[in-house]
Amino acid sequence: MENTDLYFIRGILNNEAPVLSEIYRRFLPVLFGMLRRNGGTFEDAKDVFQEALVVVFHHAARPGFQLTAPFQSYLLGIGRFIWLRQLKKNARLEVTSEPEERFDIEEDLEQRIFESEKRNLYREKFKRLGADCRQLLQRFFDREPLLHIAEDMGYTADYVKKKNKVCKAKLMELIQNDPRFGEIRQSTYE
Repeated sequence: MENTDLYFIRGILNNEAPVLSEIYRRFLPVLFGMLRRNGGTFEDAKDVFQEALVVVFHHAARPGFQLTAPFQSYLLGIGRFIWLRQLKKNARLEVTSEPEERFDIEEDLEQRIFESEKRNLYREKFKRLGADCRQLLQRFFDREPLLHIAEDMGYTADYVKKKNKVCKAKLMELIQNDPRFGEIRQSTYE
């Protein structure tokens, strides 16, 4: 059986209408959900999706192209990149980029996409922790001294160490139980 991800790439390269229809049906709603949370409309999503497909086509048409990530993550990551670039562009009063820059995307795009996916997953799960855990972990991440944290939060140093481990474990559990974690982890080690 052929890898579904390669099936999508081949369908894009060969302009196969049934495959393109399936890609739109499966992935456009996901992209729309992402854009809607960031102020985008369905029309924006369709435009960004189309541009992302063109970028995938240009990348896949290059000699030696290898898809090292799940197709969904790859396509949606490109879509996210395009949308963020469009938001930045719209925020400026003066547009400084040329239309030809539209497909000039760096070679390390896949790596940037997966790093972005990891950060987004982490942030989303971090927000689901209790306020105490979020505060404690943030202070550890900011490298505040243990004794300062303990004193400020009204705990002993030993309790702060224990609570830190519990909070980290809870965060890791939330991350690892998310279906996206498997995709991100798989693509990181391929």
